[in-house]
Amino acid sequence: MQPRPARTHHRVLSGAAALANCLTAGAPFVFALFSPQLQSALQVTASKVNLIASSAILGEYALAAYFGSLADRRGPGAVSFVSAALFATGFSGLVWRYKLALSRELEGAPPHDAEWVVVASCWFFVGCGTAASYFAGIISLAKSTPARHSGLAIGVPCAVFGLSPLFLSSVASFFTTASSVDGRRDMLDVAKYLTCIGVLLTFVNLVGGFLIQELPWEENLDKPFVDVVEPFGDGDDECGVDQYGPDSGFDSSATRPVGADQVPTERTALLGASTAPSSSVTTPSGSLRALVSSSSFWLLGAVVLLATGPCEMYMASLGSVVSSLSRSPALHAAAPISALALRKRHIAVISVVNTLWRLVVGGASDYLAAAGPDKDRQPAWRRQVRLVFVAVACVGLAAAYGWGATGLATPAGLWVITFVTAVAYGTIFTLTPALVRTRWSPADFGRNWGLLTWFSAVGALVFTPLFGVLRDLATDGTGEGSSCTSTRCYRPIFALSAVSATLATALVGLLATRWARRTGASA
Repeated sequence: MQPRPARTHHRVLSGAAALANCLTAGAPFVFALFSPQLQSALQVTASKVNLIASSAILGEYALAAYFGSLADRRGPGAVSFVSAALFATGFSGLVWRYKLALSRELEGAPPHDAEWVVVASCWFFVGCGTAASYFAGIISLAKSTPARHSGLAIGVPCAVFGLSPLFLSSVASFFTTASSVDGRRDMLDVAKYLTCIGVLLTFVNLVGGFLIQELPWEENLDKPFVDVVEPFGDGDDECGVDQYGPDSGFDSSATRPVGADQVPTERTALLGASTAPSSSVTTPSGSLRALVSSSSFWLLGAVVLLATGPCEMYMASLGSVVSSLSRSPALHAAAPISALALRKRHIAVISVVNTLWRLVVGGASDYLAAAGPDKDRQPAWRRQVRLVFVAVACVGLAAAYGWGATGLATPAGLWVITFVTAVAYGTIFTLTPALVRTRWSPADFGRNWGLLTWFSAVGALVFTPLFGVLRDLATDGTGEGSSCTSTRCYRPIFALSAVSATLATALVGLLATRWARRTGASA
């Protein structure tokens, strides 16, 4: 038997490295800091800038399932090595092309027609690196945490990941230059800033490749994987439904003895508990077929798509929204702070609120989902408490974006949307992976959660480019996206986002109703 101090030592090093990965992984979220200068250097419209922003979002999710599966098979350390290579490739290419575009601008020559495509490709690699770094950290911590703390196991690394934009944007303060207009140090040296964070992220993930491990707790291994496929069967098959509710923290399948009304299978615990790790886990191919054929998986994915798509759009396009508001003729002269400072403050608010809320909602969901002494009398809403939190987040998004489409007219009003977006984004990306971990095979958590993140990618790739197109249509006719200063620049996309969040709320209600009905039928 391994000595306890050695195991503790490995856990501390692995956990610290995993959290470091999460803290530095959020590079795509700082795009708003340098997007105006990038647009100027490349001489492109707002729609093309938003396509560049979308390329990182695509990179975040396109290979998410692969990185999750690789972490399941080869360990999270291997994925961290991949992330280091992706960050090095993406940032070095991005800095190179940006400097080239600047030099051509100084020479009076226009950039190459396809220059923005090359820049988008480099930013895509950065997005892929973010996904790999995130999955290396979150899978290591999720699988190295006791099963009874599913919410915090996801919430803590997600919260640290939420701090990443704040951390990376604070670094930008060391790379500002004086403006040629008023002499204030409100211009970002984009090349030096991107070089710095590129080197930092590459180094952190290289170290993580050596230190990050998967260290399961014995109590997790002692529980047999009963009903590793979705425990809420579609159609008429109600086997495996937990009478204490799908969000209950009570794993009745692992402790319930075989009774007269229970049909034993090869995965049934003979004495109500197992004393050795189960070796009869469903094969990946079989569980994958069951996963993608489950209507609950698609409903949950649709919720993620409709709710996080507008959030991703807002965070990627924050620089454009701030520019539209701060450059309004009525407000420009009275603006108390520069546009760069305002963008940094909004990114900081998103980061801090997102971080703190993930910790709160993760811990609260664990506490409320835990079954009490009288489990049969547990309130219905507590049996679905994680879905309740997700529904409230969607309602908040619908209200905030609805107000943005009708009442937003000043930079001061943008804080409400920023705050609600941070809360909703943190809620959904903390509780949906927790739902995946508790509903489907823990052994395939990385792959399953990676597949679900594709829905977020689709939403982001719909809403983010759409905002750029709508903003171009609202310009003053000069062809420059940065000249858009009216409420028409952002109100149409906020209206569509409000409708999307409303549909997400309805789907959460449908999903909760179905699960509650099946739970009641099995009681």
